[in-house]
Amino acid sequence: MQSHTEQATRAVKVWDISIRLFHWSLVGLIGFLWWSGTEGVQMDNHVLAGYTVLGLVVYRVIWGFIGSYHARFINFIRSPIKTLKSIPEVLSVRSNSHHVGHNPVGGWMVVALVLILLAQGISGLGTTDDIFIDGPLVPYISDDMIYWLTDLHLTLPDYLIALVVLHLAAVLFHDTFKREHLIQAMITGVKKVPASLADSVRQSELPAKRFLIVVALLSGMGWWLISNFG
Repeated sequence: MQSHTEQATRAVKVWDISIRLFHWSLVGLIGFLWWSGTEGVQMDNHVLAGYTVLGLVVYRVIWGFIGSYHARFINFIRSPIKTLKSIPEVLSVRSNSHHVGHNPVGGWMVVALVLILLAQGISGLGTTDDIFIDGPLVPYISDDMIYWLTDLHLTLPDYLIALVVLHLAAVLFHDTFKREHLIQAMITGVKKVPASLADSVRQSELPAKRFLIVVALLSGMGWWLISNFG
């Protein structure tokens, strides 16, 4: 029996342009935030980048419910039992299984990254360095809450970097050994699937009206936040 890498394949649209922009924007922003936060430099830009990441993550959460087919949480998050059962075939180089979007383990990785980025962004709103930078919530919350949020904001990056490294290792494993070309798919939006499955695969087209409405709302909220607290 041929493996899926040896079968005839067809290209299908999996990731819409907004998901790809979200992904690669996060790559650059997380790198900048880690560097600026660790070195204590460019802190004004660190704050603006933090607002941007928070806006992107909120967008991803919304898009996970109303976005294109493969971006919706319901189409890639599986139950913990199904996810555990999928681990052997996800790790097996010889497995004939094929996941058009995220596999079950990768789906939960997306959830973990979104949640930790959301927690990091929200904690930053109530963080202070007691010198130059105060988050916009600092004047409105107690000293105990400020201390807790500041400590959380300084601690979470360690877990975030660990998740990012694990994510990169998984992507490189799938690209190198299982020949799934995940990096290429996140650039082009297109994945190759076995021809026998192609007709049953839902294409992920960008729902333009919903996209514009969500972007307009989040842009308005971002403008208000930066105008009043930036």
